[in-house]
Amino acid sequence: MSRLVYGWLTAFIASLPPWLGYALADMATGLHWLAFPGRRHAVMANLAVIMPRASRADRAKVARGMMRSYNRMMFEFFRLPHLSREELLGSVEVVGKEHLDQALARGRGVILTATHLGNWELAGVMVAQWGYALHAVAGVQLSRWLSGAVRETKTELSITTISPEDGFRKIMRALDHNDPVALMVDGDVYTHGIEVEWFGRTSRFPAGPGVLAQRTGALIVPGYCARTTPGRFRIVLEPPMDPATFASTTDLHQAVARTAERHIREHLDQWCIFRPLWAETSVATEAETVAAAQVDA
Repeated sequence: MSRLVYGWLTAFIASLPPWLGYALADMATGLHWLAFPGRRHAVMANLAVIMPRASRADRAKVARGMMRSYNRMMFEFFRLPHLSREELLGSVEVVGKEHLDQALARGRGVILTATHLGNWELAGVMVAQWGYALHAVAGVQLSRWLSGAVRETKTELSITTISPEDGFRKIMRALDHNDPVALMVDGDVYTHGIEVEWFGRTSRFPAGPGVLAQRTGALIVPGYCARTTPGRFRIVLEPPMDPATFASTTDLHQAVARTAERHIREHLDQWCIFRPLWAETSVATEAETVAAAQVDA
């Protein structure tokens, strides 16, 4: 049943003219802001760390931009299964693909590190379109009820989804086959992780990229997919990080975190994270976010 519902939903959204879909996504931003106070408080708490000198109104403006970007991403995500290869390739500018090609030429696989920025799902589809067998580590997709349908759709798009519960075994196997593995690194959603300096705070950060790179010798290629205009995107792949050139795994983790921070700062209003990353700021900013909602409603 979930597969039928998901298929109907993607077909319906894909039938909308792009201008109408983006207009509806943008119109829903206000509803998103008001109807999900937990998300609003979390985003404002995170922005209090990232933009400590900004006014409450300025942080609220960025937070609304994040919600608008997420709405746009969802519209784009549901259209993806119905896009032709020509439409997909024609909508994306790619910078740095040679870094991925050269890294895979070493024969040890590649760890792609990315953030929930712009349209990260489209970036994964593009990697698969280049002919690589992409493996992406992801938890629940949209909802537990729809998660299976989403994973089936990704399989049809040549993306293999690996659950966090699978641990390193399937990831190591993919790297042994010289396949790229995509890991999202913007915030550790699990209880484990390693401490790094992130946005000026000591933060828990996913240990996977650094540990896997040190164990396998795979290079880490950081990247992101930013939306340049509605329906147009730029994928940027940066020069690889070689674990052999770092004195320790901790130093490698810090380099990954520093790169992710730079990507987020450069495209802050497209960053789609709606959970508090620094718990100690949540309570302190709650009254402030309530006031911001009242002012901007």
